[in-house]
Parts: sequence; structure tokens; C-alpha cells
Amino acid sequence: MGFSVKKRLLKEESDHSLHFQYLFWKERAMMLWFKDGDRNTAFFHDVVKRRNNFSGIHRLQIDNEVIEDPKLIEDHILDFYKMLYAESISNVQDTSNMEDFIDTYILALVSFEENMMLIKCPDFLEIKNVIFNLNGNSAPGLDGFGSVFYHSCWKIIGTDVCNVVQQFFKQNWVLPGMNSNVVSLIPKIQDANSIKDYMPIVVANFKFKIISKILAVKTCTCG
Repeated sequence: MGFSVKKRLLKEESDHSLHFQYLFWKERAMMLWFKDGDRNTAFFHDVVKRRNNFSGIHRLQIDNEVIEDPKLIEDHILDFYKMLYAESISNVQDTSNMEDFIDTYILALVSFEENMMLIKCPDFLEIKNVIFNLNGNSAPGLDGFGSVFYHSCWKIIGTDVCNVVQQFFKQNWVLPGMNSNVVSLIPKIQDANSIKDYMPIVVANFKFKIISKILAVKTCTCG
């Protein structure tokens, strides 16, 4: 192999590595408006740092005292939501029979025909169309794989992804952890200083987003 050929191969390998580094930091920074041709990873690093500093909760007012200790803030947030959801669950008397529980506390909003359409197993093309219609630059979930990974590697993983999605519709079962979520607290007002000033939002794994989107599309069809 001549020197010029080796040089060309090394350059291609270097460009390939730089491209994946660029994609990683682009998605990490969640810069949807950034032009695809730019490759400024130092800029992305800076954006990520500033975003983390801005989005972090560095102090909270608990009763009449302002707390800045990260461990105390963490404990207070966990206790607040444990009490909030425990209080909601305590109003439910019996959950031993799940079917009766659902009939009692969840209103029936769809007809039998609509329900049959919702639970109908989607084919591979329907699943693929849903995946490729999802934003390729959306933030990844707990597993670290965002939609850009599914779009880029579809020829390799497409069949497995479709089988997992179809398994949910055929067996009413998902892999453990597939519906795990990251909960983030977003301030509802400027200069939020109380836990009640924050609104929780959930970032789901992309695999579970696929199922949710399929059901959402089916729901729109029902309407």
C-alpha cells in the first residue's frame, strides 16, 4: 500500500471520528438551530457547561430558611414528591384487583371499536415511519440513545427495534427499564426559590417514545 493511499485512509478515519464527536456534542448541547456544516466542539462544551450551571438548583427555601447544601436540597425534593404522590395513592382503598381498580378510577373514554384499533399490532413500515418522523436532534433518554442513533443505524437495528415494539402490542409487555424516565424540574417563575415553584417534566427512553407516538397517531386517527 502506497504512502498516498495510507494518507487518504487516515484522513477518512480522522474525518469519521470528528464527525461522530461533532454529532455527540451537538446532541448533548441540544442546539437545534446550529448549522450542520459547523464543527466547533469547544463551543458545544461551553454551551453544555453553561446550560448545566443555569439549569441546576443551587438553593431552595425550606420553611423560612434558605438551604444551599446539595444533599439537603436533594433530600427535600425527594421527600416533597414522595409525600405528594403517597398522599394521592393513599386515597385509593384497594389495588389488589387491577381490573377493578382500572374500572373504578380510570374513565372509559374510547369505544370498543376504537380500543381494538389502538391495540392492533403495527407493521414494520408503520413503526419505521413513526421513528423517522420523530425529531433527529431530540435529547436522548436514560439509555443515552437518541433518535439520531436510530435514524443512522436503522439498517442494522431496524428489525430488532420493530420486533421489540410489536412484542408490546402482542404480549402487553415491555423489557424491564424500557419505560424508565429521567425527571427534571423546570422553574415556573423567574428566580424560583421554593420546590413548589418548579414543574416536573419527564424525559423518556426513545424506545418507549416510539410506542407512545404510535398510540398518539392511532388516537388522532380515532378522532
